[in-house]
Amino acid sequence: MSRPVTLPRGLVWLRSDLRLNDNSALYQASVQCKEVAAVFIACPDTWQSQDEGNPLVTFRIACLRELQDGLEERNIPLYFVEVPTFAQVPGVLQQIVERLNINALYANAEYPLNELRRDNAVKDLLTNEGVQVQFYSDRTLLPPGAVRTGGGEPYKVFTPFKRALIQLCADSEVKTLPKPRKISTRENEAHWRKWLSLSEGQKLSQKIPTQLSTYSIDKIDDAGLIKGWQAGEKAALKRLKKFGGKISAYQAERDFPALDSTSCLSPYLNSGAVSIRQCIAMALDMNEGRWLGGDDGAACWISELIWREFYTHLLVDFPRLSKGRPFKQETDQIPWSYNKDQFERWTLGETGVPIVDAAMRQLNETAWMHNRLRMIVASFLSKNMLIDWRWGERYFMQRLIDADFASNNGGWQWTASTGTDAAPYFRVFNPYSQSQRFDPNGDFIRKFVPELKELSDKAIHDPPPTQGYPQVICDVGAGRKRAIEVFANLK
Repeated sequence: MSRPVTLPRGLVWLRSDLRLNDNSALYQASVQCKEVAAVFIACPDTWQSQDEGNPLVTFRIACLRELQDGLEERNIPLYFVEVPTFAQVPGVLQQIVERLNINALYANAEYPLNELRRDNAVKDLLTNEGVQVQFYSDRTLLPPGAVRTGGGEPYKVFTPFKRALIQLCADSEVKTLPKPRKISTRENEAHWRKWLSLSEGQKLSQKIPTQLSTYSIDKIDDAGLIKGWQAGEKAALKRLKKFGGKISAYQAERDFPALDSTSCLSPYLNSGAVSIRQCIAMALDMNEGRWLGGDDGAACWISELIWREFYTHLLVDFPRLSKGRPFKQETDQIPWSYNKDQFERWTLGETGVPIVDAAMRQLNETAWMHNRLRMIVASFLSKNMLIDWRWGERYFMQRLIDADFASNNGGWQWTASTGTDAAPYFRVFNPYSQSQRFDPNGDFIRKFVPELKELSDKAIHDPPPTQGYPQVICDVGAGRKRAIEVFANLK
């Protein structure tokens, strides 16, 4: 239950929660504080060190701009400041809190190791200054650590984690929070300075910049699109509603990349333009309140959302996942290949395997990739080519508009058979059979590999020598055999 308004001034520290609706920190600040402002702190050097690319950062800034408009309608000013790294954040927030006479700081928790360390440093510093600091579990359905085995251990396998989470959630309604209250102009607007100077030449301003110091922000076109994506909460809710109308077909059609059958909500979930609770609530509504059974499509989508939850929980329980280490530590012994030329051909979509090349070109052109294709290209790189999965993980982080560290790391380690609940090492996706099964007419391949568009529906999956198209980069069968032998030798 929310506490009554008791504090004079609250500050909401926004990060990956760029929405008005169902925002725990923003809502609680509005009901507990008489006056409320928000701040966003850009840390481009840290973002780059974490391989966060231009599409992700551009989308984040565009979502922030839309959110600023919504906050203004509720008389909540949004401040912006840029500092190089997370290390400067505690000191900068300390200055902001002092200069704006803040009594309480509100934020929604983030879980990768660097973010946890930053947030702990902020809490320690401000608490010592007499400022109330409150972090809310908002990015996940349940806080990491809340889902445990009977022995109190973290789950390492998805299915029992899913069962336990549903058991914890199923007896209570998944509730979403309203927008923050509209604060009267008399209470708020006249009392917040438009800008102020901080140490080391930094400036806190109510103006969101169009560029960051170390990022070349991608172009936002006249329609407000970033590589075809409309940023912001309004677009997210529109997509959520649209997907709800076709969710029943999700399980049957989700693996076919030529079909528009997935939600395409991952960029919005990652930036926080829509919440996990809003997504689960919609799916439960479409499935008459059932987490399991009922409508196949709704139940399947709920399961996929719980995979996202699982990977986020793992980050907290196993910090090595945030340090470039495999979950299965014995797989550190694998003699990975580090052939830069072959890796570059993979990144460019020039491997000579049509479904792989089409998928990589989709990524490069749209900053997104269909989930089935993510598994196919990751398997091809880490198994058939035996190139270190961390190279692929990093490339995805740099290119994806929905680059979520937990899900990206979890997906790559699952496919490379180095992670928790990973695919068995002897499971190697055959790109040709995957192509024939999930793009049977070659429609997706033709869209992104036009040099093959004249081939027959059969030949397009494994083409003969074709002018303008590269020969296959490796012997797919021999690569599979080698990978299986390498993993088997770890036993």
